[in-house]
Amino acid sequence: MHECRWKDHLVWGEWIPEPPLRRREARRVPVCPECGAERAARRPRWVERMHVEAARPGARPAAEPDVRRLAALIVRRAPERGDAIGARGLLSQSGLPASRAEECLDGLLFAGWTAHEYRVRGSARRLERVHVRDSAALEEFSDPGGLEARRRAREDALVALKGLTHPVAEEALRVLAAPAAEAWEPDFVRALAAVAMHAAAGDVLAERAFSAAQLGDSKALPRLRARIERLLGPLASLGLREGAALSFVGGLGRLVTAGGVFDLAQLVPFVGLSRETIVSGLDASFPPEGLLLAENLAPFEACARGEVAGARGAMVVWSGGYPGRAEGALVEAAARAGASVRVWADLDLDGVRIARLVAAWAPAAFFRMSPDDVADARVGRRLTPGQAQRIEADLASHPDAPLADTLRAILHRGEWIEQETWLTQR
Repeated sequence: MHECRWKDHLVWGEWIPEPPLRRREARRVPVCPECGAERAARRPRWVERMHVEAARPGARPAAEPDVRRLAALIVRRAPERGDAIGARGLLSQSGLPASRAEECLDGLLFAGWTAHEYRVRGSARRLERVHVRDSAALEEFSDPGGLEARRRAREDALVALKGLTHPVAEEALRVLAAPAAEAWEPDFVRALAAVAMHAAAGDVLAERAFSAAQLGDSKALPRLRARIERLLGPLASLGLREGAALSFVGGLGRLVTAGGVFDLAQLVPFVGLSRETIVSGLDASFPPEGLLLAENLAPFEACARGEVAGARGAMVVWSGGYPGRAEGALVEAAARAGASVRVWADLDLDGVRIARLVAAWAPAAFFRMSPDDVADARVGRRLTPGQAQRIEADLASHPDAPLADTLRAILHRGEWIEQETWLTQR
């Protein structure tokens, strides 16, 4: 015969009308987890919680600064905690006296934009949580026109990025299309799109010059830098650097440009040339080992000095992250000359995308970027959850793209590998 074993549960009752509001109460009830039976009570059970909300949307609250400030605070905090916000932290952060804050909250409650949850002790009740019921109304009330401005900025950015095939532009398009981007402020959305389009154009500019030209303020981009880099990678690798734009070329071979003749064997270990010098009337003679692009500066220098096995005897160019127009001109010149092109980058998502970008310009081989290289590296850096999610999204979109197996090996290992690892590993 079944014997009930009781476990307390908080059970909410039916709604009780109290125009223009309605409330419901929660009581602690012993329930059997096996059969679902409730234990009978000898006396009425105490009310422990109470939920109060508007029976139907009411009049908008007065547009007073205190009310708007509190509404804005609710909008900011709600995405972090679902639709329920702890009242104690909310009231503390508002900076308003408790009585004034609760008065302002009542205005939002009667409008139907929020609901209140109380903890009940006898005849006393204390506000414990504020539930969001109409986030769009709260947002428009706290920042009139802000919702429409965010929507317009996001739509404009999506239109501007649509059709661009550069991997950074594709990544920006993906993150802007996600629901989370709906809450991003217009300035950040415009900056994110502008940086992605700049990377797709292959230009290299001083960071502040770009910020002044594209965002109307030379200090705007530095303020947004950390957030953009979390999504797209370091600005330097996207063609936005602190100083002048130079392309470093070393190793063997010869470059003939409008700026002169550069015999790389005589310019040990490498030479820095402006983009304009390289792309103006470029004519190049490549050594038998062809052209090698290296993503990072230290591996590039080691290759230019002939210190990297398998890279000796090549013309070497530093891509500085995603290669721009100068590096693209060298790749195209190598293809015209029938010289081989190889790419060496970090074993991470950006490194793979750099290699794919070069391979889209000309037939290219990948140097030390195979799944075996991932497994053989003695030292790696642990993938963050965000990095792993980006790799998974890329594999879902491009399961058969070049180096997809390398990305799978990185996920399996749980680590990505820096180029510099190979400079000390023998």
